[in-house]
Amino acid sequence: MKLMQLKSHYFKILFLSICSLGSLTLSCSWDRFVLSRVNESTTVKANAAKELLAKDKITIVLTGTGSPLPSESIQNSTAIFVNGQFLLFDAGDGVAMAMEKLHLPVSEIGAVFITHFHSDHFADLGEVIDRSWLLGRQKPLTVYGPKGVTDLVNGFLKSYQSEYYYRTKHHGESVMPSQWKGAKSNEFSPKSDGSSKIIYEKDGVVVYGFFVNHEPVEPAVGYRVEYKGKSIVISGDTANSEFLKKQSFGVDYLISEVMNKSMIAKVEKAYESINHPRFTKIMKDIQLYHIDATELGILTEEAKVKTLVLTHMIPFVKGYIQTKAIYKDPILKVFHGDLIIGHDGKRIEIPLP
Repeated sequence: MKLMQLKSHYFKILFLSICSLGSLTLSCSWDRFVLSRVNESTTVKANAAKELLAKDKITIVLTGTGSPLPSESIQNSTAIFVNGQFLLFDAGDGVAMAMEKLHLPVSEIGAVFITHFHSDHFADLGEVIDRSWLLGRQKPLTVYGPKGVTDLVNGFLKSYQSEYYYRTKHHGESVMPSQWKGAKSNEFSPKSDGSSKIIYEKDGVVVYGFFVNHEPVEPAVGYRVEYKGKSIVISGDTANSEFLKKQSFGVDYLISEVMNKSMIAKVEKAYESINHPRFTKIMKDIQLYHIDATELGILTEEAKVKTLVLTHMIPFVKGYIQTKAIYKDPILKVFHGDLIIGHDGKRIEIPLP
């Protein structure tokens, strides 16, 4: 009996020893895994930041190409990295996390430019402001936009005031310095004659703001970025207009919204046929203040645009056949420059002379 008890005790000790050794091995394995992932993530982000923030370089990243209609795309937003500066144009829903997944250096955002006050262009502004600070921003952040942007920014700052307070209280000023929390606004009034005005200028980078026709949404603006002879226009949301044509004349890249109105008209009729007056009215109304694919093709051809980049596409399409039929064919029938069909995460490198 004693021998059996002794054997039993021995096997218990052996079993516990083996289990402890296994846990130690497993623990060491997880330690190596976590360390490897942290190192890899840090390296990838550092390399991306170094590349995108390089001096004398321009990179466009389409951070969001969607619209208010349901789709697989993040809502509208475009990042432009120019001469070491990170400029963000619009910040629709989902943009903050999308930028982090794309390994963009969010802590380096220096300015945000809002085109108008439809939610698919500003819904994630609060998160962009907050996440840039949480991830290490240690410089001022300014949000530019037409009249009303101050109310927009102040609204987000008020809703995030407890967030700012508790982050700093928990982690301390050295980690979450309160002086860099939030953002400030810079309002401007676009010229009614369609001419542009300088609203941002730093280290050779100039951003102009100009009026666009998105009636009844007013004010609504577009932006033109210039650096070392290269030019980029961001249309914002707009109907076909001479204002956009004038500001796009001869530009290297026009990043424009687009709608295939014949397809949306079919959607309108489909809702009407099932007696859905609310969506019938919405589908009818939105055709009035967006630019049609053929209209955009004609505008870009007449303005001698070098490259047209499509974003904020209505309706959202998937695959070569749909894209060709709904956007490529009607545009390229009248436009003879280069056409890029945008998608979330698309990068465009602009060579400098």
